[in-house]
Amino acid sequence: MTATQPALKTFADLHAKLGGVPLDRIRLHPALGTATEVDLERAGKPTCELIDGVLVEKAIGTFESFLGIHIARLIGNHVEANDLGVVTGEAGLIRLGPDHVRAPDVTFIPWSEFPNDEMPQDEAFWSVAPGLIVEVLSPGNTTAEIDRKLAEFFKVGCKLAWIIDPRAKAAKAYTSAKKFKELDETGTLDGGKVLPGFTLSLADLFASTQRGKKKPR
Repeated sequence: MTATQPALKTFADLHAKLGGVPLDRIRLHPALGTATEVDLERAGKPTCELIDGVLVEKAIGTFESFLGIHIARLIGNHVEANDLGVVTGEAGLIRLGPDHVRAPDVTFIPWSEFPNDEMPQDEAFWSVAPGLIVEVLSPGNTTAEIDRKLAEFFKVGCKLAWIIDPRAKAAKAYTSAKKFKELDETGTLDGGKVLPGFTLSLADLFASTQRGKKKPR
């Protein structure tokens, strides 16, 4: 733990601070509270995040990965066509503070975040403020961990976040850690000022998981 963080007395305290994630996602090596960015680089698969000196595996399965890649492709096509910035997937690691690194399922980063409009090529983790992050919920996600993750990203300057629940066929569009709009499967996510002109129909998104149901692009 850093010197500015309050001491945690029990594992239960740490578990609660991590958002009550399933215990099988919390790695014990390196020792709890001592993991560094070097350890994260060596963590291997599945993708981990570095939270309060703890390596925590991301909750993601093949189904969620498919949806994340599909969303990233749609956003990426729009971003490339309009020269807006960079899109990364579930292994796109964003540094939010000292030894604190997160990996959204999809991240859009505007060119303004990169000096000379050029993305870093030799950095394992980028210290940037995303314009948009997207999380596709897995059964192993908890509300508390997502709430904490949102708070952290908005604190560093993120402008928009989409939390997509494929099993409920619903989504929430956040413009701050506490302010959001809830959409059902008939709704459409809008990029607003972050991604001008981009929309994502939830009906089309969920239909993409069935053969022959994809809307032509």
